[in-house]
Amino acid sequence: MPQERIRCLIIERHEWETGGKEQQLQIPLGVANLFFGTGCTDRSITVRVFLPPSATSPSFEKTVRISRAYQNGTRRVNGFAEIGGLGSCFIFFEETSYRGVYNVWWWERDKVIIAAKFNGWKQAKKSQYGRGRLAIIVPAPVPRQIDSV
Repeated sequence: MPQERIRCLIIERHEWETGGKEQQLQIPLGVANLFFGTGCTDRSITVRVFLPPSATSPSFEKTVRISRAYQNGTRRVNGFAEIGGLGSCFIFFEETSYRGVYNVWWWERDKVIIAAKFNGWKQAKKSQYGRGRLAIIVPAPVPRQIDSV
């Protein structure tokens, strides 16, 4: 069933990600609930991954899980082995016209430009590893290549 408005979640991934063999991405609970909906159980979604971000069609498609809420105030993306090799970057989850299907890409260069491009970032709590990650939900479509403010 088509959705009414299309949005994009942009979430920062730190170099020091540790969970799930570094293949896990934590999302602050409030942002995750706004974007993926609330839930007390895990939920599967389909990601269509665009590599490089400028690709006109997805490089691959797979099913990953959005976790239930954890006590530390996060939900997690699990089963996404490809993000385990990423360094610090922003990961984009853009809704499609199909519920539960997302176009995904990441941007590792010039993170400052990405942060400056959008207003209204939410910052997660800091941890023993460093400052809290940034996250924002913006109207889509979002350009897949952002090199200026």
